[in-house]
Amino acid sequence: MTRTLDTPRWAARRRPFDRLEARVVRLQLQRPDADVLPVADALRYALSLARCTDVRASDGTDIALADPLAPFASWLRDLLESRLERTDNLWSVARELPEITRRTREARTVALTRIDRDALEAELTVRTLAIASGGGGGAGYVYPGVYEQLERSGFIPDLMVGTSIGALMSMFRARRRRWDAAPLVAAARELSWGRVFRVLESSSRYGLPATLRLYLQAALGKIFRHESGRPSTLADLEIPLLIVSAGITLDALKHDLDWYEHLLDDEVDRSGWRSSFRGAVKALAVLREFLSRRDALVEVVLGRAEGTQEFDALDAAGFSAAIPGVIHYDVLRDDPRMKRILDSLYTSAGITRLGEGGMVSNVPARVAWETMVSGKYGRRNTFVLALDCFAPNPRSLAWVPLQQAVRSANVETDRTFADAYVTFPHTLSPVNLVPSIRDALTAIRWGREAMAPHLPFVSAMMRPIPVLHG
Repeated sequence: MTRTLDTPRWAARRRPFDRLEARVVRLQLQRPDADVLPVADALRYALSLARCTDVRASDGTDIALADPLAPFASWLRDLLESRLERTDNLWSVARELPEITRRTREARTVALTRIDRDALEAELTVRTLAIASGGGGGAGYVYPGVYEQLERSGFIPDLMVGTSIGALMSMFRARRRRWDAAPLVAAARELSWGRVFRVLESSSRYGLPATLRLYLQAALGKIFRHESGRPSTLADLEIPLLIVSAGITLDALKHDLDWYEHLLDDEVDRSGWRSSFRGAVKALAVLREFLSRRDALVEVVLGRAEGTQEFDALDAAGFSAAIPGVIHYDVLRDDPRMKRILDSLYTSAGITRLGEGGMVSNVPARVAWETMVSGKYGRRNTFVLALDCFAPNPRSLAWVPLQQAVRSANVETDRTFADAYVTFPHTLSPVNLVPSIRDALTAIRWGREAMAPHLPFVSAMMRPIPVLHG
């Protein structure tokens, strides 16, 4: 079973057909009469066949179909790209349908000499759903509203990928296949700033020191606990979850560790931020330093990197949310298993600390897409929904410089791997990390409202494609 990541090659072959299929669906939604639906279905089936690279056969082996399907893929792309870009309805493409159908059947016949029909048709006609939830501090409390909207529409994610607050919210979603907001609401009712964050001297081993110490295990440990009593690992969650963190090398550190530890001493106290704007300016300066040294950072995907499948889920989210100089997360407890996993990871990745995942992938759509297309979870025909609570927003001008810096650093590139990219006109402040229950419920409502206009497109793209007969 091939799990090697070859993202540039896969993207060059598959993403043009993903975009063409999205164009077909949007044109069909613009004129949703019953007569045009068979045209859309036939085009989608052809495009789905053309993008095939490797396909999982019924016996579990991966069958390479990229080369035998290459002539058909090249012909179909040349035919449809210009036509679909120039038209505002699918009827203008309908005259090409007989030839497209004929060639699609011929290409499928070629593929069926290598793979069984059931496996091929399952790959072509059914999409998996991967949700990438980005970082943004307290702004990320909109995400549960999106998860709720999807649940109401009958969509259960096949993969969750999260960065920072997106990792934490994804963790609540991934606990059970059926979405249950009750644990999240209960946590919001009980949590306080002093329970989640502490301002005190402590040692550091795996995380970069900072003024605030994040205590996720103490705050949420009762919720994320295996039935045996031990902490839940990423492997225990009912929906697969990957969490993005930045591996920090020695070359990335421009200051000694004590400087990071005391960066915000004058901006916070035990009750929270004293001056969120001044603290934000300092945090922006530090993050700009790291973003300017992208070559000195290592993308670490916890749950996918070798040996991290048994990573404690709360620890993974904690490291992903550890903003340099602002929030420190670490594993300092007596936990030989986690320390063994971390020591092995640090050695293999060549890093000295783990930190904020947004420095390498703030909206991890690429991680979601390439993981599914690698065949790690079987079928490769995936739909990636990317959620970005930290997109530049004129409603919060103070945050726009940092938002633009993060977008330029990695979001613009990563979002090209999203089939739907959702931003949010209303969010909580990024520094509202421990909101009141009222604020949390308001943010969830904002998330539902922001997702609602995207549901018709998501539903149409996720609708199974009828098999092309003949």
